[in-house]
Amino acid sequence: MAGTPNDAASRAQSGSMHWVEYQNQEGRPYWYHTVERRSVWEKPTELKTARERAMEQTPWREYKSGVRSYYVHKDTKQSTWTMPEELKGTLPHSLTAALLDAIPEDAPASPDTGTPGTAHTPQSPADGNCTPINVGVRAVPRAPLSSAALFTNASDAEAAFIGLLRAKGIDETWTWEQTIREIVMEPMYRAFRTLAERKAAFNKYINELKTTEARRRSAKEAVLRPAMVKALHQSGGLKPYASYATFKKKLQTLPLWDDVDSDELAHGLYESIRDDVRKKEEAKERAVQAHNTEAFTALLKTIDMDATTLWRDVYSTILASGEYKHDARLQTMPRTEMLAIFEAHMRTVEDDARVFVDAEKRKKSRAARIHRDAFRALLDEHIASGSLTARSTWASFLPKIQHDPRLADVLTAPGSAPQQLLYDALDELERRFAVLMKEADAYVKQHSVSLDGDAWAQWRAALAAPQAPPALASLRECEQKEVLDELLCLAGRDARDARRRSDRKLRERADELRYALKKMHPPLDIDAPFERIVHSLEKLPEFIELKELEHGMEAATSAWNKFVRRQKEKLQERPSDPTRPRTDYRDLDDTTDERKRKGPYSNVLHEDPRAVRQRVRYDAPEARP
Repeated sequence: MAGTPNDAASRAQSGSMHWVEYQNQEGRPYWYHTVERRSVWEKPTELKTARERAMEQTPWREYKSGVRSYYVHKDTKQSTWTMPEELKGTLPHSLTAALLDAIPEDAPASPDTGTPGTAHTPQSPADGNCTPINVGVRAVPRAPLSSAALFTNASDAEAAFIGLLRAKGIDETWTWEQTIREIVMEPMYRAFRTLAERKAAFNKYINELKTTEARRRSAKEAVLRPAMVKALHQSGGLKPYASYATFKKKLQTLPLWDDVDSDELAHGLYESIRDDVRKKEEAKERAVQAHNTEAFTALLKTIDMDATTLWRDVYSTILASGEYKHDARLQTMPRTEMLAIFEAHMRTVEDDARVFVDAEKRKKSRAARIHRDAFRALLDEHIASGSLTARSTWASFLPKIQHDPRLADVLTAPGSAPQQLLYDALDELERRFAVLMKEADAYVKQHSVSLDGDAWAQWRAALAAPQAPPALASLRECEQKEVLDELLCLAGRDARDARRRSDRKLRERADELRYALKKMHPPLDIDAPFERIVHSLEKLPEFIELKELEHGMEAATSAWNKFVRRQKEKLQERPSDPTRPRTDYRDLDDTTDERKRKGPYSNVLHEDPRAVRQRVRYDAPEARP
């Protein structure tokens, strides 16, 4: 026998709490026993309802298709939408009606979707690939129930369902799972048709209870809180860091503590009062800190400080000040806060000092620029008047400006010296002068302008000619003289260079003739004059080259005389004397061919003696070298 409903409820309540329903990845349900740690595909007997256990006595199985039930014969596989007569006869009419009325229409079905032997073993919940569906099962009916009529009005249904919850003593601490186990077999459970409506009504009921309880607690806190604050003030007050135990210890001996009917209310009062104490303490600390900051900052401003002032000096000054000694709150200020304010103030002092220094630098720089511009204007005046030209020097120009105040100003100003400014102006003048000299040199060579004799008259006449370059003809007289002076200087330099080259070539050929005289065979008579031996030299290449040069015969005569003189000296010195050092080469003409100089004389360029300052040439690319 299945036993009475109360016995069935006891067994279900004791054995069903360890079963948990899960779903695998395909959505197939299975059940896991949390104590025995085993899982099964079929719904455990402890979880089955009386209807399911009664149907196990027949070959029929009930399945769901949406909201409709259909029945399948497990042997013949016959299916039907209506309950078979065999099934109806197995279940007692009273029990069947009661179960049909008690089971909600939206309760989950548990059809056999397959044979466990044909599928793999259900997964353990520890595998992590399954989802829990339900823990335990709702209670089995405690007594046969009569069919309850459904309400057609939603407000009436809600009032009936909430009345059921209130009659069962359900409060705001209950969960939906606990509640449904308590009321599932009550007639008013079916006041709603769906589980969602029941759960919504339950949540509304719980929220109303919580709101009512919150209002009650707020009203009670409003009454108790002022009395508690007063009592705490009389007992020495509550510290911001005080614990709930201290709070309770101070008040539990007073009559007002008897009005505290719950721990939640007591903890709420404690948190509220402690928060107020903390806020007041923080406000007091902020006021003291603001006062100390303002007073310390004002005290710092009274001290004369610069960017090099040290903290230890400032701190000693502050401690010795009357403001600090007479301000009790300022004396409580931590030294770290003082140091932080000092550093902030020092940044301001340093910024002010930096701004002042930058302003002074800009002022000096502006003054120096003004002085340099004035000195450049002075140079431009002398350039315009012709007293400063491309060939001027600092030594020649200084006497002209040494009494000008603009020179004294630029000497005391930082930056470029007056000599550098002068050289910058001279460089620009020399660039222009180089272009003029290029045109003047080309004009002189192209038209064979003669500058011999009265060079200035000839040069003026050449510049007055129609073919004269306009750039030269339009020059001022002082500039024309400067160009002429440069042309004459260049012409003199070229003449000197040509003369030096000619003299060097003449000396080289004379030396070569002397060497050739030494090698002649038979030797010449060193006692004969040059006129007697000249006919013997007509075939010597060295003599032929020397004779073709200007003053070649004079050089040849000088070479013969020097050769004769040296040969006579050699005869007198007795070269075979063993006491003569081997390194004594006083006669350069007697050295071997390896030691005889073969190269030309070095060309040593001499500066123009008129040039005091080394001049820089700014020739154009096509200018002559």
